[in-house]
Amino acid sequence: MHSDTLRNCTTLKLLREKLAQSRLPQRLRSLGIWHKGRINYTIIALNLLVMLVITFLRGVGSFEAGELAQFDAVIRQGSQVRLDPRLVILEITEADIRRYHWPFSDERLGEILAALQVHNPRVIGLDVYRDFDPDTGDETLAEQLRVDNLIVIQNIANSVTAPRGVSEHQVGFNDVILDRDQVVRRHLLFANTQEGEIVYSFGLRVVLKYLESEGIALANDPHHPDGIRFGKSRLVPLSSSPGGYHHIDDAGYQILLNYVHHSEASGAQMLSVSQLLDGEFNPQLLRDRIVLIGSTAPTLRDRFATPFSSQRADRDGVNMPGVELHRNMANQLLGLALGEQQPWRFIPDGLELLWGWAWIALIMTLVWRLRHLGRLLGALLLTLLGLSVLEWGFFALNVWLPGIWIRWGMVLGGTLTFIYSLAHHFLNDPLTQLPNQTFLYEIGSNWRVWTWGKARGLGVIILDLNRFKAVNSCLGHKTGDRILIDVSKRLQSPLQPRNYLARVGADEFVLLLPNATSLEAVMQVAQQLRRYLKRPFILETGQPVFLTASIGVAYGCQSQTLLLEDAKSAMHRAKALHLFQPVAFDPDVHTQAISTFQLELDLRESMSHSQVYLPPQHPAHDEGLTDSNLPHSELGDRFRVYYQPLVDLHSGRIAGFEALLRWQHPQRGMVSPAEFIPVAEETGAIISLGAWVLYEACYQMRAWQHQFPDHAQSIISVNLSPYQLQSPDLKQRLQDILTETGLAPESLKLEITESAVMEEVQTTLEVLHDLKRLQVKLGIDDFGTGYSSLSYLNRFPVNTLKIDRSFVWRMEDSAQDRAIIQTILDLAHILGLDAIAEGIETPEQLAQLRDLGCDIGQGYWFAKPLPAPAAAQLLARRPRW
Repeated sequence: MHSDTLRNCTTLKLLREKLAQSRLPQRLRSLGIWHKGRINYTIIALNLLVMLVITFLRGVGSFEAGELAQFDAVIRQGSQVRLDPRLVILEITEADIRRYHWPFSDERLGEILAALQVHNPRVIGLDVYRDFDPDTGDETLAEQLRVDNLIVIQNIANSVTAPRGVSEHQVGFNDVILDRDQVVRRHLLFANTQEGEIVYSFGLRVVLKYLESEGIALANDPHHPDGIRFGKSRLVPLSSSPGGYHHIDDAGYQILLNYVHHSEASGAQMLSVSQLLDGEFNPQLLRDRIVLIGSTAPTLRDRFATPFSSQRADRDGVNMPGVELHRNMANQLLGLALGEQQPWRFIPDGLELLWGWAWIALIMTLVWRLRHLGRLLGALLLTLLGLSVLEWGFFALNVWLPGIWIRWGMVLGGTLTFIYSLAHHFLNDPLTQLPNQTFLYEIGSNWRVWTWGKARGLGVIILDLNRFKAVNSCLGHKTGDRILIDVSKRLQSPLQPRNYLARVGADEFVLLLPNATSLEAVMQVAQQLRRYLKRPFILETGQPVFLTASIGVAYGCQSQTLLLEDAKSAMHRAKALHLFQPVAFDPDVHTQAISTFQLELDLRESMSHSQVYLPPQHPAHDEGLTDSNLPHSELGDRFRVYYQPLVDLHSGRIAGFEALLRWQHPQRGMVSPAEFIPVAEETGAIISLGAWVLYEACYQMRAWQHQFPDHAQSIISVNLSPYQLQSPDLKQRLQDILTETGLAPESLKLEITESAVMEEVQTTLEVLHDLKRLQVKLGIDDFGTGYSSLSYLNRFPVNTLKIDRSFVWRMEDSAQDRAIIQTILDLAHILGLDAIAEGIETPEQLAQLRDLGCDIGQGYWFAKPLPAPAAAQLLARRPRW
């Protein structure tokens, strides 16, 4: 990230807080909403799939039973049709059958008709079969059958004809259409006989006869090819799939029957045959009315199932007598002709599908958008309630709008959307809506499958935003989220259709390029992405934010998992080297990284094997320690402490030793400290390892001081890692080691590299002063190779400066290096410090250093690093150089 971007985190936090308290324009606030609600093409595809499935199920009639049940429920509960008072039933009851015997004789039937005609009804409908020959039958009945206002029945299906001698205009069929569930919901107005003649229904004949005096008759509708005008209404025949029906037999001219509610029917005007013949009724009941004669006696079984029949298990008790069914038909036709009722209407299939699609899409949208369970359930209930209210409203207007298939579609669509929502949440990043790590590594891990085997190789780019935690810390997570969304949009902008972008971490993105032809092509895309991110991100406050990214690139034909690992390895290398250019995967670097990782594993195993994590176990007393071949000097067979002598160049005698760690690898042999110490520092193992070395060195020096009294003032020098220097318990641990080993603090010198001293100057000063209070000696190692500031040097409580070996090696041939050494020596002596020169390998180097006034020397000219027994033998010889 650019250094100017987060120059003042406090100021940006204050700006963010003020912005949060202010009222942003609605346009800005809506951006987040639009981002959350942007078009999801998978949801659209699921919606289309649901519609295809539901349309197919509608096509095979899977929802017909449910739709008819819903229609019946509406008829039972919401029918507003009133019974016309002009309709009267002359019922044949069980009492009439017992009194007059069934079937009625011609004489009795003639008597009944004659008794009716006395009271001047406008129309009489005889819903009783009668095979009658006027030439040989009862004269009274023959006379009554010739009256113009009488309508008799025939049955086309059973070939039952009307009485002979009755005009065809006085005959209507009483055939009833039964649905698949044996319920009567339709009224057949016209039908064709086997001879091809058009005949009218019984109810239609009765109503036409009644309205004849008012000039109302059937007429063709000029606006509809199949429509007819009937008084104030236009009738249109049912198609094969009207409303909730599916491929019904639409032969003839059918309309949907509108039933009178039971509460209305219970108060209907009815008269029994016995009451008629006994004169026990009000004569005004029949005057100018439509009188329908038929049986209501259950024993005659002239009953039909209607929408009201499902109210009770005892269907025979609620099934409707045929004469009442004809009364409902006549009541509907009478109301239609006079404009008192509306015919049933149906929405075209296209509009019905559009209507259903809208509700299904609404449910799927709610399931997709609403993540809170309570809000989702509330929204779903309100949606279902709204659909039900609208459907009842349409039914009240005599519009049959099927809703069962819509509800099944809502269930299917909602379920599929919920499942997809769970999968999407599991496989996609909720912030950027990009595929996440689970999808990338588990679902879409085989690039040859999702590229259909057409791609020759796969390019992988892994991009990690640098210091993005600072953005969240200073600007807040909401601002950080908005920046991440902008980053994802920028990364998607240059992508080709078959390229794939995923977010696999808080600030890490992966780009898969199956169309890439070479590593160079992938590197070009990576460079393009870097340029897209180079442009600043502008906050709502107008503050620009600059981001940089570490980019790793890999290309090949191996598995996607291996390529992702290769790209990630390259990205980590770019981050470690602070490179802002894309870095391609290098197999050699990867091999080295694997080697380093293996070295780390071996290091930890060796530390465990050598019990480095545990304090060495030594005898409680030093008496009897006459041999330096101590068991603790070579703990186990992996780690060993070697000792290189420090020689006083004035006297030529040994002034002490520097403790050096050596690792005896079980397979590789002796491993150089330059190779394994950085690994130990990186993994944190240097803390335990350094403490172990410090303990071993202090214990060994204390043993030598007892064994060789002449060296009671000798010192042991131990290198201190920068990570040890940062350890909060360093002082206490050092104090414990000195106490346990019995070594005087003045006999221990801790050496710190010049770069470590200058890394955190103030903190280092505090730590060094704490250590100095223990009266241990301190020294700066590799002096002259770092970047120490002379203004700080006199503030460090050090005792020695060690001249780096690189200057000593070149001093014979380089006057400049001799001058540098002379300068360091003069500086050390002016500051009251001892100077140590390491890397002395020739007598000429030794002589020059003595001439320059160096205090201590160290190097192969005196001795190589030695194990403890060899160092003890060297002390016993008392050499002098």
